[in-house]
Amino acid sequence: MAPDQSVPFDPSALPGLDGWLLGMGWSPRDWVAQWESRGGLHLATHAWPFAVDPRWIWGVGFPLLTALEKAARSNQRLLFGLNGLPGCGKSSLAHWIEEAGAELEIPVSVVSIDDFYWPAAEMEAAMAGNPWSVPRALPGSHDLKLMEEALDHWLNSGKLHAPQFNKSLRQGRGDRAGWREHTAAVVLLEGWFLGVEATNDASLDPPLTPAERQYRPRMLQQLDRYQPVWNKLSSLWQLQAPAVEASRLWKQQQEDAMHQRTGARLSDDSLRGFVRMIETALPQKALQTIDRADVVVELTLDRVVRELRWR
Repeated sequence: MAPDQSVPFDPSALPGLDGWLLGMGWSPRDWVAQWESRGGLHLATHAWPFAVDPRWIWGVGFPLLTALEKAARSNQRLLFGLNGLPGCGKSSLAHWIEEAGAELEIPVSVVSIDDFYWPAAEMEAAMAGNPWSVPRALPGSHDLKLMEEALDHWLNSGKLHAPQFNKSLRQGRGDRAGWREHTAAVVLLEGWFLGVEATNDASLDPPLTPAERQYRPRMLQQLDRYQPVWNKLSSLWQLQAPAVEASRLWKQQQEDAMHQRTGARLSDDSLRGFVRMIETALPQKALQTIDRADVVVELTLDRVVRELRWR
């Protein structure tokens, strides 16, 4: 059952939030009053593509926006990261952050690592032969040179020139579709393996097929190439699933919702390949335990915000 939206939010109801707020210099009661005065649950409600549980807004939306606003006042350009498995609600949260920031005149922009996917021809070559038959999303599907150069230019000049990727083009295989200029003081970079480091720890993995076992070293080598981008992060937030297998349920729910809204969905074979890729392309221990994460928001299988932990 969702919380009663007419009852004032109590930060102590979410384990870890009180302590994090005190560490940020906020009295929990004053923090709630401040966000209520700025719109509360009505802030940027149009940004959510679905009815959102208030615990998402109070338990992760407002805390993340609080951190971003503090960073924006620091007179520095700072890059934040947002990690979460596909289907967890990460991209919807990031969109809400950008829309809420615009309403409150907080200078924050949201960029996905997927905006830096290779154009069509390069993407086809990069993804050829992968055992899951996915057209993108793997380590190696991004133009890292362009990503690094774009982020460095923003850090030095305040101007971020980033491509935009349209996943609906080429019969769902996607392609670049224009560019976007960002001039915000703070950028939130999001991605499903953002901040993940290569490891051979297979302790949480399901049994791999021979093809998956043969392909994984290539994925770990590619993942190493992302570390210079991860090193630019001033802070990383992780939306942590109870287990990597949760993405299987979440992606199915996401596809069902998209089908209801638009009539479009992935084929059953494509969906199976995608979720199998999430479960096996990288060691599950690496996806679940991200040492560089500053804040970890634990989610339940029902995508309820359960606890907030921080370094």
